[in-house]
Amino acid sequence: MTMRDPKTSRGVSEVAAEILIIILVIIVAAIAFAAFTGALNPLYTTKSVYVAGSAKIDTLPQPGGLKDDVLTYLPEAGDAFYLTGQTNGANGTPVTFNLISPSGQTVVPVGSSISEPMYGKTLYIYPNSSAASTQCDYTISQTQPTGALRPMTIGSWTIQMIDENVHVLANTFSETVKNGVNSLPVAGGFLGGSSSQFYDPNCNPIIQTVNGNITTSSTGPGNMTAAFFNGASSITIKNSTGLAFTGDMSISMWFDPSENDTYSSSGTGWQQLIGKGQTTDAGTTAASENDNYQLFQLGNQLLFEWNAPDGTHYQAITTTPTVMANAWNYVSVTDNNGVLNIYDDGNPLTLNYDTGNVPDPESGQTTPPSGSVSLTNNNAFPVNIGEQNYATDSSDAFYYNGYIGSTALYNIALTPQEIADNYAGDTA
Repeated sequence: MTMRDPKTSRGVSEVAAEILIIILVIIVAAIAFAAFTGALNPLYTTKSVYVAGSAKIDTLPQPGGLKDDVLTYLPEAGDAFYLTGQTNGANGTPVTFNLISPSGQTVVPVGSSISEPMYGKTLYIYPNSSAASTQCDYTISQTQPTGALRPMTIGSWTIQMIDENVHVLANTFSETVKNGVNSLPVAGGFLGGSSSQFYDPNCNPIIQTVNGNITTSSTGPGNMTAAFFNGASSITIKNSTGLAFTGDMSISMWFDPSENDTYSSSGTGWQQLIGKGQTTDAGTTAASENDNYQLFQLGNQLLFEWNAPDGTHYQAITTTPTVMANAWNYVSVTDNNGVLNIYDDGNPLTLNYDTGNVPDPESGQTTPPSGSVSLTNNNAFPVNIGEQNYATDSSDAFYYNGYIGSTALYNIALTPQEIADNYAGDTA
């Protein structure tokens, strides 16, 4: 047996303690040197802004006896801060408010109208209801909103306060919206020039390619941004999340056509509004089209066409002349569990159904030939606005002539009330 000499041996804990002391001395020396030479990043020694407050839901009455919820936040005490983008009385730490929707969408509300002092004043956070706003535009205001609101999505919303000095999360709150809508658009916005944007579900701009000459102006209902198509121009939107459908869906669009010429089977009076698909020739065989969905102005009527999973090409044509020239029309198309509806200015229209590429408004077929509407996804193709997508050049591109305003695509079937609300609120 080997004996340890107590005069020359030390326990492991004593050695470890000495090592830790040496490391601590080195760290302190490094910090002192960095501070003395100016090499220490001041962010490392700056505390995050402290704001004590509370969030809740305010339920506000709406026209027709409806109710909508908005988020509120009350700053109660803490450090001076101001909102990113605030133009009046900015003082203290810049803070950005992020909103995380129930579907995980992140939006940044604009607080340019906020003024100091902030503490003790309720901040109202809600969708911007202007006709020139998209589904990604939210507002922070110290004034409770009045009038018709654009509803929020039902479910749990999260408010995040981001300290922009040190780029950390300063505080977070979660509240549940109970009075609102089931879904926001999966894609939508305004079309056209650099000031126009079309967004995906995460509020990322979707690439728009402008073909020909398109001008934009605030000439739509409620100063809505509108793009003018001159009969030889179009927009192509690269395929993206939310643009293709195989189940329930809705198209929501404002348009003001320059003409509503009488439709003929030779091609006059056909104008494409929006569609996702491709036509390989101008023939009349069903095999020449591969459409997920297509919406046309057909003279003073409307047409929706699609391909079923078996490849059959179907069309639904409104039987009532409703499309007005040189006036704004709001059209909605919904597929609700295989039941198709087309609305003009919030009013449901009677439909006739047909197969093939040449529509027959007088077919007399009042139900889909297959019994229900079943859409076929075609991820290979973009979305075209103002012109039908042809695989090769064609004289039958069915260019649209006139204005197109706010446009949205949903992965649910909008209810008649939601459609009526869009029409009344000059929004899609």
